[in-house]
Amino acid sequence: MTTDGVKVKNDKQSDSIKDTGGKWLSSNVLFISLSAFFADLGYQAVLVMFPIFLVLDLHSSIIYFGIASAISYGIGAFFGYFGGRAGDRFGHKKIAIIGNLLIPLLSFTGFSIYPAEAVAFFSTGWWSRNFRSPSRRVLLSRSVFKEFYGKAFGFLHALDEGGGFFAGIYALILFAYHVQTKFILLVTVVPLLISTFFLTLISKKKLINNPVDNPEKISSKDNIIKNNTVYNNNAAGNNNSANNAADNIVNVKLDTISLTKSKDADLNENLFKRILIATSLYGFSSFSFGFPILTIAQSSKNDELGILSYILFFAFTSLTGLIAGKTILKTVKKLGFGYFLTFIGSSGMAAVFFFSLNPLLYYVAVAFLGISLGIIETLEPTAVSIISKNDKRGKGMGALTAARSIGIFGGNIIMGLLYSVGADYSYLYAGLLSLAAAMIVYTSKSEI
Repeated sequence: MTTDGVKVKNDKQSDSIKDTGGKWLSSNVLFISLSAFFADLGYQAVLVMFPIFLVLDLHSSIIYFGIASAISYGIGAFFGYFGGRAGDRFGHKKIAIIGNLLIPLLSFTGFSIYPAEAVAFFSTGWWSRNFRSPSRRVLLSRSVFKEFYGKAFGFLHALDEGGGFFAGIYALILFAYHVQTKFILLVTVVPLLISTFFLTLISKKKLINNPVDNPEKISSKDNIIKNNTVYNNNAAGNNNSANNAADNIVNVKLDTISLTKSKDADLNENLFKRILIATSLYGFSSFSFGFPILTIAQSSKNDELGILSYILFFAFTSLTGLIAGKTILKTVKKLGFGYFLTFIGSSGMAAVFFFSLNPLLYYVAVAFLGISLGIIETLEPTAVSIISKNDKRGKGMGALTAARSIGIFGGNIIMGLLYSVGADYSYLYAGLLSLAAAMIVYTSKSEI
């Protein structure tokens, strides 16, 4: 049930969509996505080399790598949450640029002599990345109409992970030619600076405020009266009767709207909580990809094959982002499917290790992990964008980032401990938690 005021706003929105021919790939969407591409082109090369540098070069244990990942990703939860809040208060473009400028700190990880030093450089840069991520997502959601959230976030994820794909390729080539790790990582400063440049090109004038599904403000009594036939031929001359009838209709209408809004608000709040719980569980199952890299490298006795798995992972997740964005329907249910695919991928990793199968079969599990991430990274922010108010969207995105990071904090420590007992135990643990996340979403009553 809507009011005239809301209908006018929705009509204007529909007219605007028609005027642009349904266009969603605006200059802002393109600049934000290109910024994501160059950001991943930089720091993903650091991520693929970090486990090899820390464990194989600096001779740290797998448990230490798990703790290092937990520190980097887990504490990033606080930076993600406060980054979203800061964006709501000080402006999302400003916060996105500030955070992006500090990401290159992780590019100096390779100059570290001690493991703790390497973790410090890597973590600081990663925290900066988390600080800017919610604001970047808000900027994207405010650059398109609600009808195109899926396509926009799918496009962002495709370019984002596409950057990671090419980062893995050049890291592999440089590694194969025996370039020192510190110089491979130092090269990443260049694409990271280009990423920040694209953020500066975002136009605030082109940002829009999509109307919420259940607006808090309703129109005046006169507007409600106009939508109802109060006067009829028999009562045309009786103003008092007409006014009394109008008041009764207004009261019923207001009560109905209030009740409907209350139910919808409760449903959306419940859905938001379910998404946060699910993404937190997914975070506990979202181990650093350094674990598969180490597993494949050690099982095959070939470091290049470990790095190659990273490239394959990004190829699948990038393409999936485009497909998931174009076919968005019943977002939350598809999000549950993404979590379920993570269960299949993680369980596959455990099975290959437990039965000592051909190491190349790890790539099949990696493909499932890539597809699942493509679905999740597209649909999680899409769902939050749909159910969040414009002025609170930074807070919502920040909470989403924080919930995931909190899970990753605990997950990587547990993964490291279980991995020291047996890699199959760690992957099986991750698979079961992602299955639980899928069940939480599947049991949701929402159909958004």
